Amino acid sequence: MLDKNIKIQQIGDVFQPNAVPNHTYIDRSFDEYGDTYTEQLQKALMNPGTLIAITGASKSGKTVLCHKAVRNQIIDLSGSQLQSRDDFWKQIGEQLEIPEEVQIKTSHTENAIEKTGIAGELKIPFAKFNISTGNDSSNAEGNEVSQKVLRSHDSMIKHIIAHDMVLVIDDFHYAPEETQLYIARTIKTYLISGLKVIILSLPHRADDAIRLNPDLIGRTSFIEIASWSIDELKEIGQKGFPLLGIEVADNILTRIAIESICSPQLMQDICFNLAYYSQKTNCLTVTEEDVDIALKQTVAKHKQVYSHILKAALEGPAHGKNKRTRYLLKDGSFMDIYMLLLVSISTNPPELSLPVQEIQERFTDLLADDNPKKPRPIDISNTVKNIKNIMKERAKNLDTIDWKAKTLYILDSFLLFYLRCSDDWKK
Repeated sequence: MLDKNIKIQQIGDVFQPNAVPNHTYIDRSFDEYGDTYTEQLQKALMNPGTLIAITGASKSGKTVLCHKAVRNQIIDLSGSQLQSRDDFWKQIGEQLEIPEEVQIKTSHTENAIEKTGIAGELKIPFAKFNISTGNDSSNAEGNEVSQKVLRSHDSMIKHIIAHDMVLVIDDFHYAPEETQLYIARTIKTYLISGLKVIILSLPHRADDAIRLNPDLIGRTSFIEIASWSIDELKEIGQKGFPLLGIEVADNILTRIAIESICSPQLMQDICFNLAYYSQKTNCLTVTEEDVDIALKQTVAKHKQVYSHILKAALEGPAHGKNKRTRYLLKDGSFMDIYMLLLVSISTNPPELSLPVQEIQERFTDLLADDNPKKPRPIDISNTVKNIKNIMKERAKNLDTIDWKAKTLYILDSFLLFYLRCSDDWKK
């Protein structure tokens, strides 16, 4: 039963897939001692000189956790835009709203230098050794000299420390290894001075610059975001739907949570669409049919991205398409190994990691018993690697799948959701 005393909220205030939710934020338990993830992160920030490394699956709530737990001003950097060491400083400067260079005027009065203009307004120290002198950068007008001043790396970091800001580098794994190593060295230099840094990355990706850096061992606090359970995802709906005057049965919430593939962002997305449809139709008791529609609406939102890369994946390498073996299915139809692999991934139960043995078992469930030939582990491995390369080529900044130690890892829960809840990609 709904509590009649609850004030009805706006849908966009309750379910927020693309923002930090206020009404439906779930502060999950971190350990058996009663700490939550929020408390664990806040505790790590209280320890001076500590680098915090947070790992977790894509769309598992790493970024939301930071913005919910960190009370300080955050300097947000994106690993996908850190292709060089210059990019690192450029992003920091942009976040601090410091221009790369400024023109200042100086006047000499009794051995003192008075500085005016934008540098003074910013109240950011520009290092004296970065003042460019010469014909191209200085212009004397009477007793005044106009000079070009470049922002100082050291001054920017000191400004962050002095104002107790937190440097957060999201998607650190996207940065090239050389850039990762440079950032790690830079961070190490300033940790002892009180710099607070949080690095976010995916598991199974290259973050050795942090994890295996001898200079950072003992200085790094690791927080691994565990997969969301069905019950934890259901809490999002349990908190949110009553605020909207919408009644959702427990079995329906379970279904939505299963289809959310361990992603709170996806759970928020589906719940948003379901709430919108319920209010639009003035049907405030949700049915299974309503869920079907909400799932299709959520799928449609992501069609532009995933239909494109899946179509390319099914084509596979151009040179071998016509020579592929076609396998007979139990329903009498035929599939090549590319379609067979993607269909097997989409079957129940939804899993974000599939060892080769489990993939073979799923193949057996799909294939007719009298197939003269069945895909071997090497066939599966080669197919996964080809699909991975094709998807990466079509969407360079999108992590989709990976293959390590004879195991298929689905790095993008939205991809698995699309495979399960859409039929368009099979056509």
